Amino acid sequence: MEESREDVERYYTVDIIIVDRENAYSKVNELLHVYSNIIRLRVGYPVPDEDIAVVFLIVKTTNDNFGAFTGKLGKIGGVKIKSIAIK
Repeated sequence: MEESREDVERYYTVDIIIVDRENAYSKVNELLHVYSNIIRLRVGYPVPDEDIAVVFLIVKTTNDNFGAFTGKLGKIGGVKIKSIAIK
């Protein structure tokens, strides 16, 4: 049976820039925990002196699930998201 386009899993990169660590960091971590099953790589770089943090992810998931994930991240105040489909 052929998979529909919505069911095909792809790789994506996600850059998460947390510009308000005090208020957003724990919310981002909670969401990353919820979606941990799709995360293949996670690299974080906190910069406490500047009150920012950068998290880089590689995820593998369907387009619909990826949209739900990045949409929830984007709704967190003090967070900026950039993503790219890589395969």
